[in-house]
Amino acid sequence: MQIPHLDYEQELLKQGYRLIAGVDEAGRGSIFGPVCVGMVVLPLDNPESLKESLAQVRDSKALYRKKVYRLAADVQAVALAWAVGVSSAKEVDQYGIMGAIRRAEEQALGMVQAQLGCSVDFLLTDSTMPTPTGLDESHKRSLIRGDAQCLSIACAAILAKSEHDRLVRQLAESCHPDYQLDSNVGYGTPAHIEAVRRLGGTPYHRYTFRPVGQPPLPFEGD
Repeated sequence: MQIPHLDYEQELLKQGYRLIAGVDEAGRGSIFGPVCVGMVVLPLDNPESLKESLAQVRDSKALYRKKVYRLAADVQAVALAWAVGVSSAKEVDQYGIMGAIRRAEEQALGMVQAQLGCSVDFLLTDSTMPTPTGLDESHKRSLIRGDAQCLSIACAAILAKSEHDRLVRQLAESCHPDYQLDSNVGYGTPAHIEAVRRLGGTPYHRYTFRPVGQPPLPFEGD
């Protein structure tokens, strides 16, 4: 398994950048629940100590989910600043998946910059991430399989996945158990798809995504 490194961050440090944020999302392909964007600014003044503190971090897709959740706490403990932006299923339907991801990314960026008290210098993102509105393209670099090779992006992905799963399970408490949301965390497994076809969707399904594609069930307070 590839070990994420700090080569990209160290290259940017040599160019004069200091506050470098890793960015990635979770929940893009779900048919239920939010899409989440994680953002993290790591302390880069002591790279060897940082790599030791985050030695277990890997591409989140290659880790058991319980380990992802444990590592999220490790990332939060060492980060200079971190945040997870969230766009709901309704926002995914309203703005499209890329628009919803951009909104969540901009939300995360705002929260991180509020924590820092200043602007982030540079974004390192997975290749599928959009550019936040107003950010100069020259201050963003997209990396193919970024979460597998760049430590800042890998940390952001872990934060995004941990929060995505937590939110889905929270929403699942008010949904029929046949959707099996506790185990599929919103993704379209065969059992989840069969339940949607049989029961219809909930207020938290994405109606622009197949196989949902039908009006939500009445929901008190919706």
